[in-house]
Amino acid sequence: MNGLFQSQDTKFTLKTALLITLVPVLMLGLIVYSVWLLLSMNHSYFLANGFPLDSLTLEDFMNYLLESQLDYLPYLGVFFISVFFIGMFLAYLILRPFYQLMEMCQEIKNAKGERIKIIGLGNQKLLIKVGNFLCQYSDAQKNKKTVEIPNELKKVNGPALDFVFYFQFFCIMSILTAITVTSIYVFTHQLHDSIIQAAFTILKAPKGMALFLSSQERVFELIVLVPSLISVVLYGFIARLIISRIQGVTYAYVRDICEIANGNTARRLTPREDDPGRQAAQAVNEVLDIYHPRLQEKAETQADAPKGVLNSSGV
Repeated sequence: MNGLFQSQDTKFTLKTALLITLVPVLMLGLIVYSVWLLLSMNHSYFLANGFPLDSLTLEDFMNYLLESQLDYLPYLGVFFISVFFIGMFLAYLILRPFYQLMEMCQEIKNAKGERIKIIGLGNQKLLIKVGNFLCQYSDAQKNKKTVEIPNELKKVNGPALDFVFYFQFFCIMSILTAITVTSIYVFTHQLHDSIIQAAFTILKAPKGMALFLSSQERVFELIVLVPSLISVVLYGFIARLIISRIQGVTYAYVRDICEIANGNTARRLTPREDDPGRQAAQAVNEVLDIYHPRLQEKAETQADAPKGVLNSSGV
């Protein structure tokens, strides 16, 4: 179990899933707190207007509400588990091009004539285009030929929009947001119905109290509206955070591989410690070491040198 979470991709998947799940957890807490404040104000209002609410009756009222909501606890658990797995699927969607790039590198190292085939919209992803160019580059190196960098990679001079990835990402985030907002709406209105039912059965509410509680439906709509809007904003922020991170990593792949193809064969992919897709970068570097082993030989020479002795380059 100690090595289970050592992979950076595994950590990225779990962090993404937990971050996605945290949004409805916070919104549920906000709803419960808002309803508690509303009930506290109602209690004060009823006492001020002479309604007979003793402490025992009020305790029975709160216990009834709590028990009625406990019946829905399994559904709530299923909801959070579903959101968590949607977050994991979202992380898989992000990491999938890196895995496909690793498969391409493995095929290059195995020297097989057949390449893995990416079908559909996957071919339009920037990382897949990088992988296809790497295959062309390896074939050119084997045959002692030169290869031209595709214009679509030449044009990438900074973190770029990957429209296919954005489309898929937007669809998943839209589904996730719709599920969260709908669940908030259903839970809050069901809670309001439970309050009305408890008022009749436990508090033996007179007509004035019942009408007052029923008229608070608009207040409950606001309790739904505010967390729903916050959920949309939070998911938008999370999406922007993830996209900007993936954009930076993808651009680094394109930049480094294009520089190597332009003659800077000493360059290697050096992702940061917490970047997703580090295993894919290692796979690409292993392919490059096949055709340009100078850095590898230099590392072996340095490893064999006595400690504390500098080599000729001063390293």
